[in-house]
Amino acid sequence: RHIIPIALSIFAFTTILGWSYYGERCAAFMMSEKAILPYRIVYIAVVFASAAAIALEDQVGNIVNLFWLMADTLTGLMAAPNLIALIFLSPVVFKLTRDYFNREKEATDGLIDQDDLPRGT
Repeated sequence: RHIIPIALSIFAFTTILGWSYYGERCAAFMMSEKAILPYRIVYIAVVFASAAAIALEDQVGNIVNLFWLMADTLTGLMAAPNLIALIFLSPVVFKLTRDYFNREKEATDGLIDQDDLPRGT
């Protein structure tokens, strides 16, 4: 009876932590390590505002829908560069996959190990 609410709470908490860390690392990479503290402050404020908006949904109107729309939009914007990179890197992935399976077929014992890899000079 209590397993679903407990599991959902743990999932929500770990998701908040994961997204926070991911965003923190991106901010540090794009700006510098000095961007981490402002990012944390803004992130905590947004998490608090989101929780308050859900708690006060009756009085505030459609603000929860705005938060969902923003989250979906930002997730899509985050996915776009990754999808573009996948398109450009797909020939490399196909080549490496083909090479791997060719080596697997040529392996003497059916497994790829050090003996089956090309020797460096």
